[in-house]
Amino acid sequence: MAYAALSLLLLVVGERIPTAGLRAVGALVFEPFDRITLAGDRALLAWRENEELHRRLTLLELQNRQLRGEQYENQRLRTQLGLPEWRGLTVRPVEVLALSGDPTPTSATLSAGAKQGVNVGDAVMTSDGLIGRVSEVYGSLSRASLLTDPNLAVACEVESTGVNGILRYTQSPLPRLLITAVPLADTIRVGERIITSDLSVRFPRGIPVGIVTRMTQDASGLMQEIEVRPTAQLSRMRHAFVVPGPVQPVDGLVRPRLEFEPVRSAVTGALAPRDSTRRAR
Repeated sequence: MAYAALSLLLLVVGERIPTAGLRAVGALVFEPFDRITLAGDRALLAWRENEELHRRLTLLELQNRQLRGEQYENQRLRTQLGLPEWRGLTVRPVEVLALSGDPTPTSATLSAGAKQGVNVGDAVMTSDGLIGRVSEVYGSLSRASLLTDPNLAVACEVESTGVNGILRYTQSPLPRLLITAVPLADTIRVGERIITSDLSVRFPRGIPVGIVTRMTQDASGLMQEIEVRPTAQLSRMRHAFVVPGPVQPVDGLVRPRLEFEPVRSAVTGALAPRDSTRRAR
């Protein structure tokens, strides 16, 4: 009877009851419970994230120990074979101030120049991989030619097999990155990683470049052309790293030039304006 009476009362005077006041009272009453529920959800989410981070940290630590063991083994083998030791990469962080080229950027303006120790020929990369090479140096700025510059050539190799080739950007018939001069006998699979080669005279070895996406034959039918998707986002860069090029052998022997590229001269002074320049995103 009580529920029936209450229902009848609400039907008669329900429209006269101030709903705003009731909502305010409800919010005041249930706010502590909402806070407790929200705190519980956050604590559960934090616990799950912490568990996942611990798992990833453990895996990374195991991988790091394995890599350290392989590094020591590699150093011993290189010493026994009389091979020079690999040099670690020295990276200098820079900001990408602008990208030039339309519709595809072909060069980038960097926030460091001769005063900061940047030299023509230094490699430029992001945390994802290689993006290009310093082609012009000014006082406090520099310009880098990106992988999409048709004049840039990079000696690369397949990480898993060591198959070598020269990577260039071509616009015909479609704009794409191609590795050329690969014999038909060399087996390359889609999805394999491409890195800079030790045969390069311009880029340090081991920098990630891209992923194999397609294989075709060249016009002569005697060589393969390997289409590569770059690992770095060339159109969306805000920060990068400048890496000095490979050091020439101390014995004075001149290494063969495997990458053909027009020689660019260093320029000092103010940065000259260029067309089709846009701010980096």
